[in-house]
Amino acid sequence: MTELRLALPKGSLEKKTRAFLEAAGIDPKGYGEGSRSYRPDLGIDNISVKILRPQEIPYMIAAGFYDMGLSGLDWYLETACQANVEDILDLGFGRVDIVLAVPAAWEDVNNSKDLFQKFADSTGTRPLRIWTEYLNLTESLVRQHTDLEPSLYTPYQRLHVERRSSSPVAIFHSFGATESKPPDDGDAIVDNTETGSTLRANGLKIIERVLPDSTARLLVNRRSLRHREKRPLIEKVRDAFAVGAPKRREDAPVFGHI
Repeated sequence: MTELRLALPKGSLEKKTRAFLEAAGIDPKGYGEGSRSYRPDLGIDNISVKILRPQEIPYMIAAGFYDMGLSGLDWYLETACQANVEDILDLGFGRVDIVLAVPAAWEDVNNSKDLFQKFADSTGTRPLRIWTEYLNLTESLVRQHTDLEPSLYTPYQRLHVERRSSSPVAIFHSFGATESKPPDDGDAIVDNTETGSTLRANGLKIIERVLPDSTARLLVNRRSLRHREKRPLIEKVRDAFAVGAPKRREDAPVFGHI
């Protein structure tokens, strides 16, 4: 019989995902609680499970390596995979805001317009330096507020069109501890936060919520949805997960493509 491939997140979402599954009446054997296994068992027939980083799950589903997966709305939008991946259920946990933050000492900068204007008016020779893991969301933010094409600094530069230009805005690829970059190595960051406490502890203030209320989502490959044998399995997983998900209001906003 056809088997459905499901990806569950490791890392920051792992503990909350396990708690969610247990609340939905699912016993995720080998998942969380110090387990070193990457292949847990949910006890659902014909469902194989693999643990991946939440950043990886949307594009692995888009490529067809997995039929379904659980990741944050932030990574679903960041990976720009909507053409091949559908967000079918808001699971309601793992809530974070993706924010733009700058040094709290900058009393003249309190929103995005202030930030870009500050550097547009500057007579200095260096660009506005923004550090982030969210390269696409950050570039969209820059283009939303300016007519500039930002320079991009990443070790994977050769995979892109050459972007190290003389642009007055530079986006730097961060691999963690993003809040530590300003003011020495950066001027602003785009990062995720639950409460903002880590940002404040590092002398930063939030000036814009780039993506508010990002929560964990159940994602599915659009081709798998059309598969005659996989569709019932997808609906089975969705219905099992829906037990623990918040009820959707009819007037709740629907997030579109970025």
